[in-house]
Amino acid sequence: RVFSPKDGKEPVKQVMVPKEQRNKVLSVAHEGLMSGHMGIKRTLERAVSSFYWPGITNDVTRYCRSCDICQKTTKKGQARAPLGSMPRIDTPFKRVAVDIVGPIVPSSERKHRYILTVVDYATRYPEAVALTNIETTTVAEALVDIYSRVGIPEEVLSDRGAQFISGLMGEVSKLLSIKQIYTTPYHPMCNGLVERFNSTLKTILKRMCSEVPKQWDRYL
Repeated sequence: RVFSPKDGKEPVKQVMVPKEQRNKVLSVAHEGLMSGHMGIKRTLERAVSSFYWPGITNDVTRYCRSCDICQKTTKKGQARAPLGSMPRIDTPFKRVAVDIVGPIVPSSERKHRYILTVVDYATRYPEAVALTNIETTTVAEALVDIYSRVGIPEEVLSDRGAQFISGLMGEVSKLLSIKQIYTTPYHPMCNGLVERFNSTLKTILKRMCSEVPKQWDRYL
């Protein structure tokens, strides 16, 4: 029994891993279906949530830095932009941000070419749905399906894509008592929350599907 690495207060139970099993733990923590080839910090958090051995931090660091897939897909030479302020939303699903990723090349074997993403401002809870097209009817049906499972938001922030500003989407929002909010044209950083999630999602999918690119919708 040791203390949680997050707050140091709540004790957690960890399995002491022998040397011959440590690579299996590192593989699951970094490359597993629910791991997504994340960085050193995330991989370490996943590993120490259940396992421990002396030098685990150094082993995780070496494993992540030596991952061939991560090295090939890491974005290099990009400058960090300054963080902007976002409105503070405390109530879950009071406001959600929506966006569309794509067209994705190659399309999946099931003819999916786009991803509809939805992120809640208060909890940062994300949803992602594969779509074959981005016609208004298709997007509206996907949104209603998400709302039926997680709840109907009060406000929806989106860009000014044709599917979001159409009359049909307006009628759907009116029926569900949803207020539509739009970003400034040609200024995607106004919807930075969902844009940041999209970037993370695309990186994870690219790494997870490096050997089977047409299966990306199954990994989604």
